[in-house]
This record gives sequence, structure tokens and C-alpha cells, in this order.
Amino acid sequence: MGIVACGFGAGGLLVPVIVRLIDLHTWRTTLIILGLGMWALGVPLSFVIRNRPEQYGSFPDGTDPAERSFSHGGDPKGEPNVKEVLKGKNFWAIGVTEAIRMMIGMAVVTHVMPYLSSIGISRSTSAFVATSIPLFSIIGRLGFGWLGDIFDKRYVLAVAYFLLGTGMLVFSSIHLNWLIFPFLILFSPAFGGILSLRGAIVREYFGRASFGRIIGLILGLAAIGGVIGPSAAGWTFDNLGGYRPIWFLFAGTTVIALMLIFRLEAPSRGQKAQLTCENSPKATF
Repeated sequence: MGIVACGFGAGGLLVPVIVRLIDLHTWRTTLIILGLGMWALGVPLSFVIRNRPEQYGSFPDGTDPAERSFSHGGDPKGEPNVKEVLKGKNFWAIGVTEAIRMMIGMAVVTHVMPYLSSIGISRSTSAFVATSIPLFSIIGRLGFGWLGDIFDKRYVLAVAYFLLGTGMLVFSSIHLNWLIFPFLILFSPAFGGILSLRGAIVREYFGRASFGRIIGLILGLAAIGGVIGPSAAGWTFDNLGGYRPIWFLFAGTTVIALMLIFRLEAPSRGQKAQLTCENSPKATF
């Protein structure tokens, strides 16, 4: 999950290119260029993606042949369906924490350059920060994904949210250029690391049978946060004359996320046993 999530972080390399295109051709033409690029690259690549390993004859070691109906859409034995998942508090806890991450992340990414410019930091430095946020996040995408394979994912996720909140406190206090680096070191790896852990935690708690649907529902909740964050930041600047109040408020929401994480119930024994089987070093996938 961490390696796959690095693709998002590597996209930060395009920020200077996009800024340059806007300077040369205006933002409307730049959006058209980006849209054409998605058609030319994204659509063909989507046809390379495969579905479930079982459809290609790969099964975890120890799988009972009777349970291999999963390759034709059946649910693995012991895994909850979507309706059961929605009734549990774990789903809503994970969903709300993800909404908090998106609320904060989208607000920062959307307003980072206007914010830094508003406090007297040069446009070139602001562009450097905007580029560095996704690039520095690669450290967290790989690092927290690796840690999640070793330690209890709940505790690793809690550390990531703690760093995210601390990074927001530093961000709210930036007035000298040197404070940019502590912000990048704290905020970016945490923001990227939570993304890697999200998929792993959903798999651990809810299995693979309904993984796509559950992730989709969680991303739906996250999208609400993604709308609220930039809008709230913009409203704060327009009405209060600065961004600092909203950055402090966002830092406080990470405390809510921490409380929800520590209230997560560990996966049941049956789920853990299944995970042990499927994550065996001898597994065919």
C-alpha cells in the first residue's frame, strides 16, 4: 500500500510544471492540457489493472477449495458484508478520522501558497513548499506502511495523527522561512502515511470481500471533509483577515481523530486467524 501510495506523492513533481504552464498559457488552457494528459495516460493505464488474484488462479495457502467461490464473487467465510460493517462503530470511527485527514490536507494544499504569500513569504518559496508537501509525504507513505506491518496499526495511525496535528501548529506559526522545514518534516509524512494505513486497516478489520465498497464509502465520508476544509479556510481568511484561527482549529480536530482511533476495537480472533493465513510468507499472492 505504501509503494502504491507513493504515486500520489510523486505527482508533486508536476507542481512547478503546472505553475509554469499557468504563467505561459493561463489557468484555463492549463486545465485543458491536464485533461488531455489524463485521457492520453490515465485511461490506457486503467486497462492494465487486474481484479482479484483468485480470478487468475492464485489463492492463499490453506484455503479450503469449497471457499474458492470468492473468485466468482462469493464472500470468504467469516468476513462481514457491507450491511454488517455499517452497523459497527469501527467503520464510522475510521470514516470520521479519514474525513478529518482530508479536511486538513485539502485545506493546506489548496491554500498553502495564498497563506504563505499573505504572511510575506515569496512566491518562489511558496511554490517550493507546495511542491515539497507531496514529495516529503513519500517518506510517510513508505515508512508508516512499513511500520503498520510490524506494529499494531491503531498505534501507528495514532502517531501519524499526532504528527499531523503538531505539523498544523507549526504551520499556523510560520513567520520565518526556517519554520517551513519542521512543518514539512512533521506534516507531510504524517499526511501521506495515513493514506497508506487506511487501506491496510480496512483490509484488517473488514476483509477483502467488500473491500472496494467499504473503501468507497469511507472515501465518500472523506470527500465531505475535503469540501469543508478548503471552504472553511477561505471563509476564515475572507472574514477574519487571516488563516491562523482555522489552522489552530484543524490542529484541534486531530485530537478527535486520536480519541476515535483509541476506541477502535481490535479485529476478532477469526479475522486475525484469516489474516495470519493470508499473510503467510508461503502465500501464492
